[in-house]
Amino acid sequence: MHVEDNPKMSTAERTRMIATLGVMAAVSVIFLVLGTLISINTVFFTALAAFLVGIAVVKYNFAAGLMLFFGCGILDLILNPDKFHVLLYLAMAGFILLSEGSYKILEKRIVDPRKRNGIHLICRLVVFFIAYMPLAIFVPRLFLTEEAVMRFYGQEWIYWALPGVGVVAFVVYDLAYIFVKRTYMHLFKLK
Repeated sequence: MHVEDNPKMSTAERTRMIATLGVMAAVSVIFLVLGTLISINTVFFTALAAFLVGIAVVKYNFAAGLMLFFGCGILDLILNPDKFHVLLYLAMAGFILLSEGSYKILEKRIVDPRKRNGIHLICRLVVFFIAYMPLAIFVPRLFLTEEAVMRFYGQEWIYWALPGVGVVAFVVYDLAYIFVKRTYMHLFKLK
C-alpha cells in the first residue's frame, strides 16, 4: 500500500516506513563510501545510492524521498572522506527526486500518458543539465582523473564536448534508473 493512498497512516505503518528509510539510508551511505574507496566505480556506486531516493518516492511519497535525500546527504558529508562526492550524490539523487516529483505532479494534471511521458522526458532532461553542467565545468574531477583535467584545462573544445557526453550520460543513467525502478516495482508488486 502506498502512503498517499492512505493519508492517515497507523503508527505501525509510519514505523515501518521510517525503519525502511533508515535501512535505505544505511545502504546508500555504504554505496557512497564504497564509491570513494573504489575510485574507479565512484559514479556507479553514487548512482546506486541515488536510485534509493527514487524508490522511496515510488514506495511511499515525495516527502519520504526528500527525507532520505537530505539524510543521506548529511550522512555522506559526515562519513565520506572525500567531500567532493557529496556534490555528485546531491546532483544525482536530486535529479531522481525532482524527476519522480515532477511525474507525480504531471500524473495528476495530464490524463494522456503519451503527452505526460513526453513532457516528463523534457523535464528530466532540463533538470539533468541544470545539475550536470555546473558540476562538469566547475568540478570536473568528479568525472575525470586529475591527469585528464590538467591535460584538457583551457582547451575550448572540451566545453563543447561536455554537453554531448552529458546527453549520453543522461540516457544511460535514466535507462538504468528506469530498469531498477521497474525491477523493484515488479519484485514487490507495486502498481
